[in-house]
Amino acid sequence: MQTLDTNVVVRVLVGDDPVQTPLAEEAFLGAIQAGGAFIPDVVLAEVAWVLRGYGLDRATRHNLLQRLVRTRGVVVVDVDAVIDALSRFQQGGDFADQLVLARAASHGAMPVLTFDQGFAINEGVKLIGPLSSGPAADPATP
Repeated sequence: MQTLDTNVVVRVLVGDDPVQTPLAEEAFLGAIQAGGAFIPDVVLAEVAWVLRGYGLDRATRHNLLQRLVRTRGVVVVDVDAVIDALSRFQQGGDFADQLVLARAASHGAMPVLTFDQGFAINEGVKLIGPLSSGPAADPATP
């Protein structure tokens, strides 16, 4: 099995670079033939984020990610949790947040604690306070 980085996966999904796209496609198919194309959670989250920059709507991004993780030979950890996260993402919110929630649920590590009010609307996510209106503070600074 071989691991694919974000930039390779994006080239395969979007096909936007005339030099890198064929190389990415070759690497993708080669990884599958070598026993599997492993795509870590962090790569899935990064791909979802990068696809936003292409101006793709949520439905298109969802379909691309769904097709990717359901492709024969693509390997993700806990595919059921990833599919659950994609389903939740399709309904709204950030894919990375939904992946965190799905992973937490699959490991029985609930609730997910957050300062993110938007994320906290999800069942299983608990908002903690106080809320900050400024940039993240350095915990080492008094």
